[in-house]
Amino acid sequence: MRLFYLLLPLFLCTCGPADTTPAEPARDEAERSAIEERLITELSPSDDLAGRQRNAIINRAIDRNYDVYAAPEGYFYEVLQEGEYNPLDTGDIVTVHYTGTFLDGAEFDSSRRRGDPLRFRVGDLIPAWNLALQRVRPGARLRVLTPSSLAYGPDGLAAPNGDTLVPADTPLEFLIEDIRILEE
Repeated sequence: MRLFYLLLPLFLCTCGPADTTPAEPARDEAERSAIEERLITELSPSDDLAGRQRNAIINRAIDRNYDVYAAPEGYFYEVLQEGEYNPLDTGDIVTVHYTGTFLDGAEFDSSRRRGDPLRFRVGDLIPAWNLALQRVRPGARLRVLTPSSLAYGPDGLAAPNGDTLVPADTPLEFLIEDIRILEE
């Protein structure tokens, strides 16, 4: 019976979807409580898709102890590390490493896993990225939680072979880091 109690925590840790999101910095109870209270005020009526997705994002933030803020456009963001120099702007050519996950923590894409940063022009990606990247400077580390309307919307995202990477109307979480501006 003693062996059962020793193995039970190990068993419980291996159940459920794998959450590959990096561990968050420890916060004391007062700070966690203040973040939760602030986020609860952001909850919406959940009788439509937008309200349900917003509430799912807020619940993810509370569950993971993220200190996110609501952007007026509808996504949530947390600047995890400040960058340097001037903020990014539409048209800047940048490289970033990122990890994309569903709100349950399951990863759907990662530039680190591929070993190659993503290169793009700010303004050419999903709306949440285009907007959120203009809040930071090169070298920043940023978390973005976005409703589907600012991500892949009702079409979702398919791989070149037709496999579904992101189902339609799915809110997402991105960790964006190693942001660098390239000279043209």
